[in-house]
Amino acid sequence: MARSKPIVARTFAPIHFEDLDPHRFEDLIRELIYDFRDWQSIEATGRSGDDAGFDIRAFEKVPPLAPADDEEELAGAPHPMDGPRWMIQGKREKTLTPSDVRRILADVDGDEPPYGYILAASAVFSKKSYDVFRDDLRKKGVMEFYLWGRPELEDMLHLPKNDRILFTFLGISLVSRRRSRTIEIRAAVTTKNKLYKLLGEPLGDIEKSILIRDTNDIHYPFRGEYPDFDKNPRWIERTVSQHHPNGLFIHNREFFAFVDRRKNAEREKHARKQQTVFAVWNFLPRSQQGTLAIEAFLPYADILLVDPNGDAYHNRPHLYVEFTGPSSPYSGFRTRLSVNGAEIEVDDSWRRIDFFPKTFSRSGVNPRVHRTESINLDPETLKGFLGYKDRLDTLYAVDNRFDFLRQRDIIAVTGTARTPEESDRLLQILHIQKSPFLEYLNDHYGDFRIRQAAKRQIGREIADEEQVTILEVETTYVNE
Repeated sequence: MARSKPIVARTFAPIHFEDLDPHRFEDLIRELIYDFRDWQSIEATGRSGDDAGFDIRAFEKVPPLAPADDEEELAGAPHPMDGPRWMIQGKREKTLTPSDVRRILADVDGDEPPYGYILAASAVFSKKSYDVFRDDLRKKGVMEFYLWGRPELEDMLHLPKNDRILFTFLGISLVSRRRSRTIEIRAAVTTKNKLYKLLGEPLGDIEKSILIRDTNDIHYPFRGEYPDFDKNPRWIERTVSQHHPNGLFIHNREFFAFVDRRKNAEREKHARKQQTVFAVWNFLPRSQQGTLAIEAFLPYADILLVDPNGDAYHNRPHLYVEFTGPSSPYSGFRTRLSVNGAEIEVDDSWRRIDFFPKTFSRSGVNPRVHRTESINLDPETLKGFLGYKDRLDTLYAVDNRFDFLRQRDIIAVTGTARTPEESDRLLQILHIQKSPFLEYLNDHYGDFRIRQAAKRQIGREIADEEQVTILEVETTYVNE
C-alpha cells in the first residue's frame, strides 16, 4: 500500500568561502556593508598591505546641520568627512578560537577607539568567542560592534538584495534558481490541467489508455530498429488508474493473489498465462480471491509534452517523458491489494509467501458434468436466474441436498429449458464451504445481500451460529 512520504525541507548547500583568496574575501565583506550604514566613504585599506590592523575603514555621513546664524557657530560644526569611524576586519579562516578573537582585537586602539567595529569571518563562533568579543570591545570603548560568522554571512548572501554579490563572488544565483523553479512549477501545473481535461477529473478511477514515449527516441513506431526493445522499450502502452496531486498512477503489473485475513497473510505468485492462473484462482473462496496491482508513479513535472490525439498506430494520448534509469520512465511504485473490489490495508505484519504452484497445467482438471441430476431453486431466485435480472453466484443450504456435489462440477437448474437460440445455461461449482453462518458473513464484511439471499433460498432466517453449506458458483454453458 502507498505510505505517506516524509516531508523533506528544501535547503541550500553551504557556501564555500574557502574558495576565495583572503583579499577577495575582504572584497566580499566590503560589498556586504555598503547598505549597512549611510556611509560617507568606505576605504579598502587592507589592499595596500600596510593596513595597521584595518582591512576596511569606513566613515558614516554627518547629519546635515541647520543653517548657522553666525560664522562662530559654523566654525564649531563637525567636518562633513569626519563622521563616526568604523573598523572592519575580514578573516577567511575555518576556525577561530576565543584566543584568536582576543588576538585580532588587540589591533583596536583603546586610546583612540573607532566608533564601530565589525569582525567578519568564515568560521563558526562559539558562545565564549562572542563573550570575549563583547567584553574586550566594551573595555576599549567601542560603541557598536558586530561579530559575523559563517551563519550570519550565509544569511546575508541568501537575501534577494545580495544575490548580485553572491553571483559575483561565488557564481551562485538564488534568484535564477527561483525563476527556474517557477518555470518548472508552471509547466507541471499546465500539464496537470491538460491531463485533467484529457483523462478526467482528479477524483475517482480513470482507467484510460495512454502511450508513454521516450523523448530520446527517433525510430517510433519501428521497434525493430532497437535490438534491445523488449528489455529497454522506448514507448510503453499503459492504463492510467488515478490522479495524484503530483502526477499519475499507472497500472504497471497485476497478479492474482490468495488472501487469508484470519492468518494475516497475503500469498501471491505471478504466472505467464493469465488463463491458466485463473483456472486455479477462480476456484478459491471469494473471500480470498485477491488481486495485487503494482502501480507506477509518473510525476506531472516529468511529462515534457502531451499529444492528446496520438496517431494511426496508437490512437490514444501520447505522453513524452525522458527514459532514464532502471525504473524509467517512472519515479516510484506502489502496491494495492484488493478482494472483490475492496482495498485492503497492508502493514508490516503481513508477509508474502508462495501459494500458487510453480507451474500451471494448460489442460487443467476436466469438470464432471451431471447429466441426470439438477438442483432446485426457490421461485424468486429461479425467476431472477431465468430473466437475467439477478446474478446467481452463491447457493445456501442447511441440509444435505448439495452433499453429492464437488468442486468444479457442472449441473443444471431444474426448470430451465434449453431453447434453440442458446446453449444450456448451467452452474459450475467453484468452492464449497461448511461453516457457521456468522463466520461466512464476517469473511464478506457482513454483506446484507448475502443474508437476504440465504433467507430467500432456505425460506427462513438463519441463526448466526447455525451450520450452513455454501456453494460459490458461476454460470457456464455447455453446447451439445
